[in-house]
Amino acid sequence: MRKNILAAGVTLLALALLFGVSYPEGLLFSIPLSILNIILGLLTRTPPGLEIQPESANLRLLIDRGVVRASIYQLVFLNSKLILKRLSSVMVTVILAFVLAVVGLEVLGIVGALMGGITGFSMQEFLTQRMRNKIGSEMQLTSVGESDIEIEYDDLVEVRLVKSRLYLITLSNSLSASFPRGYSGKIKPMLANIFGSKFTDEESVRAAEAAEKENEKSQHPRGDRGKFSRR
Repeated sequence: MRKNILAAGVTLLALALLFGVSYPEGLLFSIPLSILNIILGLLTRTPPGLEIQPESANLRLLIDRGVVRASIYQLVFLNSKLILKRLSSVMVTVILAFVLAVVGLEVLGIVGALMGGITGFSMQEFLTQRMRNKIGSEMQLTSVGESDIEIEYDDLVEVRLVKSRLYLITLSNSLSASFPRGYSGKIKPMLANIFGSKFTDEESVRAAEAAEKENEKSQHPRGDRGKFSRR
C-alpha cells in the first residue's frame, strides 16, 4: 500500500464532493479519478529502496529508482557492469500525466488539471512498481532487455556523484541518473568501493578546486601582481 497515493485519492474525493455541490456535472470526471487514486494507492506496494550488497554474490548494489531522460530505471550494479532496467518510459512519466491534466483543465479548470496530474503520477507509480515486481519474479535483474542500458565498468572514465545525480562518463558518451532525496549519502561508500579511483563526489571536486586555487596563489603571490620591469 502506498500511503501518499491513498491520501491523495481521499483528498481528491473530498475536493470532488465539495466542488460537486456547485458543479454536479463535474462529478462524472472527479469521482472516478478520486476512486481510481484510492484503488491505486491500495494496490501499489511501497518501493524497496536501496539494497546494498544483496544476497546474490553477483550483485553489489541495487537502486530501485533512477530517472534518466524522463524515463525511470532500476539500477543494478554487478561485479563488472551496470545494468539499467527500464521500468517506465517518457510516455508514462510525462505524457500520460500531461494528457490527464489537459482533460481535467477542460472539464473542471485548475482543479481538474490538478486531479488529472495527480492521477497520472499515481498511475506512473503503479505501473513502475508492477514492472519492478515482474523483473524480480522472473529473475531478470542480470539480463539485458531491448529497452535496458548496459555499461561495462572498463568503459567508464569517471563516475561522479553530485547531490542526487550520478554521472557516468565514457570516452565517447555520458549519462546521468537522478535519485530520490536521501539516496546519495547511502550509496556513496558503495560506489567508491565499486569504482575506486574512477569515483569522485562533490566534496572531492571542491577540494581539488580549492587545492588548485591555493597552488595558483602560491605560484603568483599578491605582491608580484601588477609589477612591470623597468627599462
